[in-house]
This record gives sequence, C-alpha cells and structure tokens, in this order.
Amino acid sequence: MEFPSRGFTTIELITVIILIGILSAVAIPRLDSSAFRERGFRDGVFTAVSHARRVAVASRRYVCVTVTSSMVSVTRDAGTSPETAASINCTIDVALPAPTAGCPSNAVCAPNGVSAGGSSSIIFDPLGRSISAPNTAANASITITNQNTITVVGETGYVQ
Repeated sequence: MEFPSRGFTTIELITVIILIGILSAVAIPRLDSSAFRERGFRDGVFTAVSHARRVAVASRRYVCVTVTSSMVSVTRDAGTSPETAASINCTIDVALPAPTAGCPSNAVCAPNGVSAGGSSSIIFDPLGRSISAPNTAANASITITNQNTITVVGETGYVQ
C-alpha cells in the first residue's frame, strides 16, 4: 500500500521564500518608527490646538498655545472680564483630553528626533479667533519635522 505524498514541493517552497523576500523588502522600509513618531506628534499638536480653540469659546477666555521645539502647551487667561481685556496673561494650565505620558497635563511633548517650529505663540480670543493682540486677528502656523504644516486661520480660528 502506497501513501500519498504530503508536504510542499521544492518549487512551492522556493516560490514562497521569494515572495516573503519581496514583501519584506517593500514593507520593512515603511515600518520606520520615526515616521510614526513624527505623525503621532503632529496629530497630538493638532488636537491640542483644536482643543485650545474650543476651550476659548466655551470658557469665554483667552487661551494661549505656546510652541517650543520640544513641547506644545496650552494655558488660559486668568482675567475676570475677557471681552474687555487690555492685555492677555495666560497663566492657568488647560488640561488636554489625552496628555502625553511623561509630559505635563497641559502639553504635548515631542519624541526624540522630532521637533516643532513656526509660530512661538498662538492666542485664541473668546470668539475662537487666532489673534496677535486683543481684537487683532492673525494667521499662525506650526511646523513638525517631515510633516504637513498646521495652520490656524486668523479670522475664524479654523485649525487645518
């Protein structure tokens, strides 16, 4: 009695090995962790800036976004009459919905090898507009290493 052969032929094994080699040559470069860190930081900054605008409108206060090369933080004005503020003094931390681990609750910290630049400060007024001084609309932008620029439109405060 003869048993049917089981297993793979040599040609089938070589074909599978070649396919695995081609897939790994294409997929491994796409798994570069720096691209994930850069995109993650950009998404975190975008969320923080959008949150700052929403907090400004909801609390009817000036909210400031401070940008350094290693961190983006959100604070709000402590003034008592936000509609008539002559100066803006953002000193109260605004907690972010999902703060970065190992970072203050009001900030997004850049991972190693990733940095932020562009506007050093963005201020949202109680109407959600991006301003440079009370009642003076101003566009702003934040750049992240190897990522699309985050832009804030002055007149509307729209974050894109």
